[in-house]
Amino acid sequence: MKPWRTLILGAAALMLLPVQTYAYSNPFNLTSSWRWANNDFYGEGDPYILKFNGTYYLYVSTVDDQTGVKVWSSTNLVDWTYRGLCTTEAVTKAAYAPEVFYWNGKFYMYTSPGGGGHYVLSSDSPTGPFTVQTGNLGMGIDGNVFIDDDGKWYFYATGADTLIARPMPTPTTFGAPVATGLSMAGWTEGSTTFKRNGKYYMTYTGNHVWSTAYRVDYATSSSPTTGFAPAAGQNPMLIDTEGANVGLGHNGMVQGPDLDSDYIVYHSHAHGGNAVYPGRKMNMDRVVWNGDKLLVLGPTTTAQQNPDLPDFEDRFNRTAIGAGWTNVGGGTWGIYNQELMWQDTIGNTTTYRQVTAASSAADYTAEFHAKQLKQGTSANPVYGAVFSYTNESNYGVAVLSRNLNRLETNFVVGGVSQGWQHAALPTGYDYTKWHSIRVEKAGAAFTVYVDGMKKQTRTVSGLGGGKIGYTTTDAHADFGYAAFSNKVNGSSAWNAYKPLPGKIEAVHYMNGGEGGAYHDLSAGNLGGTYRSGDVDIRNSAAEGKNIVGWNQTGEWLKYRVNVAETGYYDLDVRLATTFTDATFRVWDGATDLTGIVAAPSTGDWESWKTVGKKGLYLTAGNHELRFEIVKGEFDLSGLTFSRGDATTALLDDFNDGNDNGWTRFEGNWSVTGGELASAGAGAFAKTTIGNERWADYTVESDIKLVDTTGDAGMLVRVNNPANGTVLANNPDYVQGYYAFLKPDGVYLGKLNYGYQALASAPMTIPANAWQHMKVIASGTTIRVYVGDMNTPKITYTDNSANPFTHGKVGLRTMNNATRFDNFRVSP
Repeated sequence: MKPWRTLILGAAALMLLPVQTYAYSNPFNLTSSWRWANNDFYGEGDPYILKFNGTYYLYVSTVDDQTGVKVWSSTNLVDWTYRGLCTTEAVTKAAYAPEVFYWNGKFYMYTSPGGGGHYVLSSDSPTGPFTVQTGNLGMGIDGNVFIDDDGKWYFYATGADTLIARPMPTPTTFGAPVATGLSMAGWTEGSTTFKRNGKYYMTYTGNHVWSTAYRVDYATSSSPTTGFAPAAGQNPMLIDTEGANVGLGHNGMVQGPDLDSDYIVYHSHAHGGNAVYPGRKMNMDRVVWNGDKLLVLGPTTTAQQNPDLPDFEDRFNRTAIGAGWTNVGGGTWGIYNQELMWQDTIGNTTTYRQVTAASSAADYTAEFHAKQLKQGTSANPVYGAVFSYTNESNYGVAVLSRNLNRLETNFVVGGVSQGWQHAALPTGYDYTKWHSIRVEKAGAAFTVYVDGMKKQTRTVSGLGGGKIGYTTTDAHADFGYAAFSNKVNGSSAWNAYKPLPGKIEAVHYMNGGEGGAYHDLSAGNLGGTYRSGDVDIRNSAAEGKNIVGWNQTGEWLKYRVNVAETGYYDLDVRLATTFTDATFRVWDGATDLTGIVAAPSTGDWESWKTVGKKGLYLTAGNHELRFEIVKGEFDLSGLTFSRGDATTALLDDFNDGNDNGWTRFEGNWSVTGGELASAGAGAFAKTTIGNERWADYTVESDIKLVDTTGDAGMLVRVNNPANGTVLANNPDYVQGYYAFLKPDGVYLGKLNYGYQALASAPMTIPANAWQHMKVIASGTTIRVYVGDMNTPKITYTDNSANPFTHGKVGLRTMNNATRFDNFRVSP
């Protein structure tokens, strides 16, 4: 996995095999939160986290009527200590979205005070003091920096309702603007760019910070500046418009303490602020990967598993090296100021090492931090990391050469050198400053990063896991935070407890072998992709990700889940099969949750459908669920669990003169003469009622189009509705299906903060004439009836990867003054 563009080094205790027994929950309650001068709560808006020296540093936006930037620190992403103001420069009054990047000994802060253009500040420490380095550079708001593998810098900020990229010749200078093409059809801000497996990702936020529909999308590209395409079927990637924690946005990304897991950090609206500015609080949720698909395990508001710690870490916060390390080859080693380890013998070409007593597993991720103080007069003094170390006949090294300005790697297997290979480092590299080395070992592949830049991938057979450590040859060097984790390329997702309600990728079954994490009847992974072991995994072109294939009768897979609350849940299983008699069931320990469920033929192994089972009773807390293939064969893409409540019958004929129980979002609604009226000519409007946990139901209404333009109809499976006129002008602020009438016919569309046409049928709908419409939502099939209540005008099954299977009901008008009456919901 590509690490985020931050470095890692610091000071804390050596630790082996940590056990997580506690949990965090959103939103965070930090000490020393920003408050207005009148003491109203402002909080932690636009949170950004830098990882440096094994320690995390949190920076947030400054309240508008005060000056300075606050900083907190943590070693685990959960427990935060306030470190004070890291700058008090006058230009930081209302410093919006400060982000800090480390490079070559300096920390650079980018912020747009009051949204009035950007300044760059710098410091020698992540806690400051930061001093101003530039004048006002303009460039919108919410600046974000990305450093590519070749050491080139890029700056991203808002443009005219879009995001603009700029190449950066230096950390304080900016080139010509380049349009990324990304927009949320309105105000767009808060981007974060990173790279993973050769692909560029950008997360970005819209539409306005005080809208409940503030949300996060993501896009990908093969270029750091152009060609970004929103992730099809996966946006919004983060949204919640109703409940206690809404207005989710302006995210950053950070790698967890275990060196492998990823987290999305964002803010939500806070309670306790004033009426105009409600304040914001920080949130954090897990990100997992399947192929190049980014999936957020959230948003969550209940207790979640704390980020895992490494399997080994050392911050050298002691006075002596101790028994946890072994000297190999001599040299003079010691501890300085209880914060780093050093070796200062130079003047010869002898290689000196310190290696840990702890050894990694065969696959792992390791991180190292080093800087050179002096060097001898030999041709090529070097210093850096050793890994996969068993003895002097079996190990790997990744070292930095100041004289040749490069990374050098070598592997020794069975006493035989595999040969030195080199990778150039950026011009002007200062080797007397801290630099990080990261090693990812997956199978026989070793990938090496320097300061987050991917520099080498080498295939080396015959070398497993082993000890890690530091090495020097004719160099006096300091060594900082060292750690390894027995996880790599996102494998931390496998044993993570996935929050329910939520989605589980089929390939994210538990770590472990036959009979423990799974039962598989065929030898080896028939698809040969993603994971080792006997479970058969292939890449599905139709799904655009890895799936579990060749499932046979009697096989099973286990998944870890974290159930938010006790109650009934509905399960949707995404599968493909040509068998006509396939079945499955799900167990919670010895409890059969589902009974035997039929998995009907989908017609082809790349034709995917969603099969549902309702009424699974789950208790709150952590569980290990077992998915069993009872009969036949089918390929499995994923499982989605939703809270499910029985649909309650509802009738509103509006004869009481009001629309109590309905939630109006836009438009000019009124109850007149026993009818619900929307004065929607030239505008849009929606109103909703019911329970977001409803699944299958019938909804009916009498509808009269008053005008000869526009449309009107019913909403089903409604989720995350919001007012599209609050600081915006967008009619599609809702998720669900829209069955509607126009003068020329009956239509069905899908709304997901954008509109997708699904189906239509011609029909003459005269103005000022009542029509009776009925919509039946059952599983993933939507049937729309108009007039004739026996034969549907439209029958549509949503076989996409993201069908809406639960939600409220509602009414909607678009540019039509419409009347509604006799609205009914039936189970």
